[in-house]
Amino acid sequence: MAPQLKWPWLGVAIPTAIITFISYNAHYFILSNFVSLRGQFIFEFSVTMIWFSYLSAIFTNPGRPSSISNNSELNNNKCNIKNLNKIKDTKFCHKCNNFKPERTHHCKTCNQCVLMMDHHCPWTLNCVGYNNFPHFIRFLLWIIISTSQLNWYFFKSVIHVWNEWNKVNISFQRVEFFFLTILIPFNLFIWLTISILLIRSVNNQILHGRTQIEAWEMDRLETLFYHKKLVPLLIERIWDVYPFENTTERREEAKLLLKKSNDKKVRFESIINFPYDIGIRQNWEQSLGPIYLLLWPFNKPRGDGMRFSTNDISRYEENLSIEDLLLTLPWPSDGGRKLVNLENTSVEQTFEDGEFVVRNRSSAVVVPSQPDTQESASNIVINRSNWINQWGEKLQDFGVDVDEE
Repeated sequence: MAPQLKWPWLGVAIPTAIITFISYNAHYFILSNFVSLRGQFIFEFSVTMIWFSYLSAIFTNPGRPSSISNNSELNNNKCNIKNLNKIKDTKFCHKCNNFKPERTHHCKTCNQCVLMMDHHCPWTLNCVGYNNFPHFIRFLLWIIISTSQLNWYFFKSVIHVWNEWNKVNISFQRVEFFFLTILIPFNLFIWLTISILLIRSVNNQILHGRTQIEAWEMDRLETLFYHKKLVPLLIERIWDVYPFENTTERREEAKLLLKKSNDKKVRFESIINFPYDIGIRQNWEQSLGPIYLLLWPFNKPRGDGMRFSTNDISRYEENLSIEDLLLTLPWPSDGGRKLVNLENTSVEQTFEDGEFVVRNRSSAVVVPSQPDTQESASNIVINRSNWINQWGEKLQDFGVDVDEE
């Protein structure tokens, strides 16, 4: 993640200075000497789109949840049992005094809940979320397009300087050589770093349907799995999300699954499912909108950011095996958040006419989920708030207010 800056305004001042310095010095001192007017126009158009996308990423609100009165899933008198896991894990934000839809987190810097929060970006002084993720990606793309053009023009210019160096009447100016020596490494560095960020974003959102926070969560679960701490947590969560599944027969299945996991006969992919991974094309449209409108500056993602399509594996059905039940658990599969307690006065649960009925009776009571540090299996579970992934990132490094998790 990007570093925390002592003066936040530097987050915008630095990129602005870099874009200005590279693009306009390159154009005035190098491109104007040998690139056609058409080529110069194309380059300046790319730079203009950088500015437009950057401003859009800065000033577009990343998306905030609608008020509690509009949360249809909580206010419905009845819900199908397949949707119970979503209602069971409805989260409440004390700072916004509102419920948080799926994939939503409270940003400690923006001081709001952010729909499909990816991360807080200090370089835009804004979160990257559902509403402005397309602007953020276009910003990265236009930077890569522009710097790629410059890399090509700089390469041609270096060849020209090399061929002219020992001639009596050289056809280039010394100032051109001066700026080449400065701009080439600078431009290559920007091209490389932004390319890495774009590849990471595409790998997360398009190939796997995940935000950076959700990718971090997946790495955490995988660490728990290889430390043999995950399966006990998932089994406990089944009884919490599906209390009607807590039968003698199911507990015997759970014991067998625990034994298999301890004997390393269970694969991580067989017990963990990321529910929002719905295929590359659908992942793209869910986060970026139609593919053919990728570079259109006003293109928006599909949906409203409050509800998301999920894959078939995540859907609850009767008579599933214990391992298949694990795949239907709401994200993150082990919980680790503050949950709405359906057993208190806020919600009534009964069976009527073969359906599981949920009624919203009064204001929700929010209780902590399992403690950060608890005994499970034989040793202590990894603390979610303090866990660090291979990039050296904690949950709060993405801007998440961990007190509201």
